[in-house]
Amino acid sequence: MIIISGKYNEAKVFTNYLEPTARDQIQTLCDQPFVAGSKIRIMPDVHAGAGSTIGTTMTIKDKVVPNLVGVDIGCGMETIRLANREVNWARLDQLIKEKIPAGHDIRRKIHPYLEDIELSKLRAREGGKNDAGLKMDRAYRSLGTLGGGNHFIEGNRDEEGRLYIVVHSGSRHLGLQIAQYYQ
Repeated sequence: MIIISGKYNEAKVFTNYLEPTARDQIQTLCDQPFVAGSKIRIMPDVHAGAGSTIGTTMTIKDKVVPNLVGVDIGCGMETIRLANREVNWARLDQLIKEKIPAGHDIRRKIHPYLEDIELSKLRAREGGKNDAGLKMDRAYRSLGTLGGGNHFIEGNRDEEGRLYIVVHSGSRHLGLQIAQYYQ
């Protein structure tokens, strides 16, 4: 592990090798006033990004900093421990592929959990101008979908035999619109 200390905070980098550009980006981050009081953790797959390193995680609760996450605002990770110790992985894989749109695909119908999510106050760029609201149809039909690129659903087993599902979901174009608005 590497620790990089800056003017306002320090970052723990969970690797023993760090390319110079990535190191510079992390140092710059630690020197920014808005990171004071946050936990900064850099994942082992760290590499230089457009505004910040890929693999940067941190606790920011009261600010919007689009340059840190680029267009993946709303991209998320979730780990769920399963009650069962045995899973039919082939069947689970089949169900995931049948039920969860991925890549550029979205749902034909709006996800039933939409009523539990408040999206009406989002501000973002739509059609090249800043609008108070979004054309939300695509966002609504993207809820509960996976995304593409580095987004995934995977099964894991820990050292004690417990099973987990890990999901890395994308922001499904909504993040791009929000980033463009706040940049």
